[in-house]
Amino acid sequence: MPGKRCNNLTVIENGKIDTYILDDRRTWKVGRISKGNIPEIALSSLTVSRYHGEFRNIDGLWFYLDRNGKNGTVYNGRHITAGIGGGIKPVMLGDGDIMIFGGGEKAVIDSRTVWVLFSEKLFDGGWRSESTKDAERICFNLGGKSVDYNRPEIGMVVDGEDGRAVYMGSTTYLSGDIRIEMQ
Repeated sequence: MPGKRCNNLTVIENGKIDTYILDDRRTWKVGRISKGNIPEIALSSLTVSRYHGEFRNIDGLWFYLDRNGKNGTVYNGRHITAGIGGGIKPVMLGDGDIMIFGGGEKAVIDSRTVWVLFSEKLFDGGWRSESTKDAERICFNLGGKSVDYNRPEIGMVVDGEDGRAVYMGSTTYLSGDIRIEMQ
């Protein structure tokens, strides 16, 4: 069950995971739901602005345009800053890019922030979760190949040909043919 090619987002907010197939439309607005504002990627975290940003397809390439909200966006470990004169500076996205909405200038991942993965590969079967609370070492079984991690980092993604895992501390999310063992 290899992953199929399609641009998508995996969004984890407060223990809930959602997948958005980006190729379904040209622009996806991101923000907190409020009166008169229901974005395509509707979030509830109070650290996310009502008009936080948007994902946009420009000539077949995907970009993220941050609206410079109060609590910011971190892209691959770096805080997104405004462009010249405070304008919006598009960030071109590539397979495996990770963003954190509402975490300030550092890549804070907690119950108040939103974790996002841009991917060009989607695995069938949706997502399932497993408790990884208090795990010091985790082994990911990727269809005959095993990968061990001592003290994995929160927000870490492990990809195999047939599956993906997202380690979020006390919970690990799994999609496709991937299994975990804790030690």
